[in-house]
Amino acid sequence: MKILVFISKVSATEFAVFDDGVQVLNKSLEHPAPELHALLAPNEQGQFRLNAMMEVLDEQEIDLGLIDIIATQTECRDLPCGIYLVNRLLVDCFSRGSIEENHQRAAIFMAWTLTEFINGNYDTECIPIAVELAIESEIMKEAVLSGLKGVTRIPVFHVFSHRAAAAFYAWENNKGVNDIRLVIAHLGTEISVVAYDRGRIIDSNSPLDGEGPFSPSTSGTLPADALVDLCFSGRYDMDEMLEKVTAAGGLTAHLGSGKLSVIQESWHEEDEKTRFVIRAMAGRVAKEIGARASALRGKVDGIILTGPWAVFTEFTDEIESRVRWIANTKISIYGDEIFLLANTAMEMFRGNIKLFLYGEKDR
Repeated sequence: MKILVFISKVSATEFAVFDDGVQVLNKSLEHPAPELHALLAPNEQGQFRLNAMMEVLDEQEIDLGLIDIIATQTECRDLPCGIYLVNRLLVDCFSRGSIEENHQRAAIFMAWTLTEFINGNYDTECIPIAVELAIESEIMKEAVLSGLKGVTRIPVFHVFSHRAAAAFYAWENNKGVNDIRLVIAHLGTEISVVAYDRGRIIDSNSPLDGEGPFSPSTSGTLPADALVDLCFSGRYDMDEMLEKVTAAGGLTAHLGSGKLSVIQESWHEEDEKTRFVIRAMAGRVAKEIGARASALRGKVDGIILTGPWAVFTEFTDEIESRVRWIANTKISIYGDEIFLLANTAMEMFRGNIKLFLYGEKDR
């Protein structure tokens, strides 16, 4: 069985091909933020990303006619958590929404369009599925309440990565996932930090909503008065402000790049500005870890740092030095969303996970 898995992120498209559980291709395509934000509709952005992905698949001589399942993920808050067959109704549902969610909504369009192409040009029956990661029911009620009436916190974050890291920690320590309390930080293009309480994620920042630490591409929490002043200054329109907050903030704003390899090279060349900004970002992550520890009332079995930037040792050392008083810190490279998504698709195919149709009354 061949599975094509892809994840549409703010400024990148990550994808992989698995053949009977063995990964035969893994790529990450970086997309310039101005180009993406010029594509206002999810289908426009989806087609842009799909064209780039298909070009690589063609270069790598991947036979699309042998793909059995196309799997993607989304966190657009429109559906209960579950595995959904991507059909026309779902595509129509996800064609609407705010611009900051376009990269996630584009994934549904990509899965549908690519499946239509494969089934229309090859003698096969490819199945497109989407994993909806919304977990609003898990977040504790106190964490949903905001300080402004009419504004409800609905955190969107790296659920797959956090769950994978928790599952591996439990396995490594010979415990069940319902027996552990963890603070888990996903360090990537965006940074999210969760409180994991015996199988439930009870609190998290929402990086694309401007919460939490600044990251390689997002601005993180900003002073409200200064942000409001900037929004009404007349210098930027709404789309430009959203780009500043969700795609062109953080390291991209301060250092001109949010790419890991570029930042690591600057660090090792002893660039003082780079080191100062990275230490500041590490400090913000540490503060967020402290906040999640308070959600667990200090009962923390461990702190896990995972995600693509967890390999940046100097960065993780800076974080660990600030939080070791809370609990032991572990670097986890096993919170791989691509692998977990492929495994979910395989389990669905085997009948171990139910496949839902959008609009089902029994949801």
